[in-house]
Amino acid sequence: MENESGKVFAPLSPGAEKLQSFFMEHLNRLYCAKAHIVERLPDIADAGCFKSIKNAVNEAIERAEVQVHKMDQIYSLFNTKYSFDNVSNLVGFLEKSFTSFQWNMTDPDLGLIMIISYLSFIECLEASSVHILKMLAIKLQNEKLSFLLRDNFVKVDRTLASQLTNMYTESAHY
Repeated sequence: MENESGKVFAPLSPGAEKLQSFFMEHLNRLYCAKAHIVERLPDIADAGCFKSIKNAVNEAIERAEVQVHKMDQIYSLFNTKYSFDNVSNLVGFLEKSFTSFQWNMTDPDLGLIMIISYLSFIECLEASSVHILKMLAIKLQNEKLSFLLRDNFVKVDRTLASQLTNMYTESAHY
């Protein structure tokens, strides 16, 4: 495998192989979550209840698409691609969360809190995975890898979740 200077990665020691494997596990989880957003959020972008935040929904999709593209570049550094190995439970959880929200879209309170829960879970997963990925990139000594992570995963964007939270609290009846 080559790093950004064209040098082939040194043969990995057993410890480094484990780190690289752990890196790929976290990258696969993050990819899974972001790909789920790209695949499923368009299903709600035109829903009447989200007209006021349609731009935020579309921006969240666009950000996730860029991040998926950048993760594809990271996979190419390792001459590999995204793998569904070890993420089938995460796929099931995300899909169940999203479809439960869709079934309850007609109930504003329940529907909104379910989509907020879905997005909050993904935000937590992103924050923890990116933190781990950045630390592992330092140990794997690949500057391009570190740059891709630093440049594209600076902080978790909570714009959509914040707007949905505002919608939820504004509709609360005390």
